[in-house]
Amino acid sequence: MLMAMGIGRYSTLAAIVSLLPAVAQAQTGLEMAPGQATFNVFVGSTPVGFQQTDVRPSAAGWTIQSRGDLPPPLDIRNQSFLVEYDSRLRPVSLRVSGVLRSLPFSLVTTFAAGAAASEMEENGQRSVFDTAPPADAVVLLNYFFGGYEALARRLAASRPGDDIPVYVAPHTITRAHVERVRRQQMETRAAVVIDARVYGISFQNPDGAVAAEVWVDARHRLLRVTIPQVAVDVVREDIAAVGTRVRALTHAGDEAVNVRSAGFGLAATVTVPVDRPRPAEGWPAVLLVSGPGAPDRDGTFSGVPVLGQLALALADAGFLVARYDRRGIGQSGGRPESAGVEEYADDARTMVRYLDDRDDVDGDRISLVGHAEGGWSTMLAAARERRADNLVLIGVPGTSGSELVLEQQAAILDRLNASDRERTDKMRLQRRIVAAVRDEGAWTDVPDAMRGQADTMWFRSFLEFDVAGALRRTRQPLLILHGARDRHVGVQHADRLVEHARRRRRGAPPAEQITLEGLDHRLLAAGPDETTADSGSQVRSISRSAVDRLTTWLNQTRNNR
Repeated sequence: MLMAMGIGRYSTLAAIVSLLPAVAQAQTGLEMAPGQATFNVFVGSTPVGFQQTDVRPSAAGWTIQSRGDLPPPLDIRNQSFLVEYDSRLRPVSLRVSGVLRSLPFSLVTTFAAGAAASEMEENGQRSVFDTAPPADAVVLLNYFFGGYEALARRLAASRPGDDIPVYVAPHTITRAHVERVRRQQMETRAAVVIDARVYGISFQNPDGAVAAEVWVDARHRLLRVTIPQVAVDVVREDIAAVGTRVRALTHAGDEAVNVRSAGFGLAATVTVPVDRPRPAEGWPAVLLVSGPGAPDRDGTFSGVPVLGQLALALADAGFLVARYDRRGIGQSGGRPESAGVEEYADDARTMVRYLDDRDDVDGDRISLVGHAEGGWSTMLAAARERRADNLVLIGVPGTSGSELVLEQQAAILDRLNASDRERTDKMRLQRRIVAAVRDEGAWTDVPDAMRGQADTMWFRSFLEFDVAGALRRTRQPLLILHGARDRHVGVQHADRLVEHARRRRRGAPPAEQITLEGLDHRLLAAGPDETTADSGSQVRSISRSAVDRLTTWLNQTRNNR
């Protein structure tokens, strides 16, 4: 969970925990698996840094150490995080040093006789805290994800309904309630299957539960932490690597295929309807295209396989559905560093032609469906490929990439409760980066790490993409679907897309716009505060209303021809 660190005016995300009474039962015999691991950290599916962890036996029991770097907008340097537990996995000590938004801080906590004594120094100012956490509390600190190694081990010995006490240094006590447990498999390019257990947990606070998922491998080591409410995803490097695909969903009609593109193969899943007769002219087909932030063909965003779930629902409704890993991602070949929006559009065209060549597909009913920024490549593919018969845009930005990146940067700073000065500095830096990437400015005062992430073919094409021009060149029946509570791509973008569509080429039918009330970017129901309402003990499934609106439109489009 992301919780306030207790670092005074520099606390980041809103404090989402509260002080709760806790009575703990001490765990016994909790051996840990020693070894090192590296985690990639994402915010809103955008990589923002890394954390390295090291679990080792010690004289007292076990130590967990981590270090890492989270560049702006998080702007946190973990110089050292070291927590020591005894052999029963009860905390003994915590020592932390780092830099938070250019200001140094340190924290030392000792645990003895049912008490935790903490001394914190922030930018030369010293604070002391005395708390009484449960003897077997898991020790966490905001954005220092090494602490989750101990939580992963505790979860491996838990069952749904259990509560695990958590101490958030230096002064917060809460509980992690185990809501559910499910198995998850990941498949490497070499067809090696990795088994994991995924624990759906909730951290309690007076305003309601904050949901998270913690993935644990067969050795009880941490694999992944996903916190949808704040769009944070922490993924161990081996399962985030190219060639590893999460088996998020399966269907009786699934077929694994490899489609030849420009010198490499696109790994795809084709899902065919089952338990219903195939139409004489073939199945109507749908190609799902994910955005660049999604790590796989299932269009996973903040832990939810949006396109994977959509594929299964569409197949059950009588559509043959294809989804694929982008070039250089998952099990597809190619090099992502040499790809931009245009190249990804070429891959989508390749997939459309593959579908058109299948004997079981109705060549007059091939629909392109793009999600998030994947809609941009989908627009280009639809404009250039006459075998694409319909176009659907779900949660797709309607502005230029330059405008969008500044808008999303401002939204991240809002979530971080950034001060006015921090906001001014970060936005100025973001504008400087945008200008430099577009050769409209210099890289002066831009950190090397940030330049390395931004100075790429993809990001340049993203910033310079002409949404209006691309959409104007399409001719297909067009549906624009957008969640009313989409915080990643605000619902106002749908209105912009409709404006662009009014200037489409002659003969193109009017666009149809559907606002999905109460749904977010992942097509999940959201509460009044724009957080996910169906988290917690319920399975996070995309809204049935979104599927019904899409299938109804696809069927009506056929009937209106």
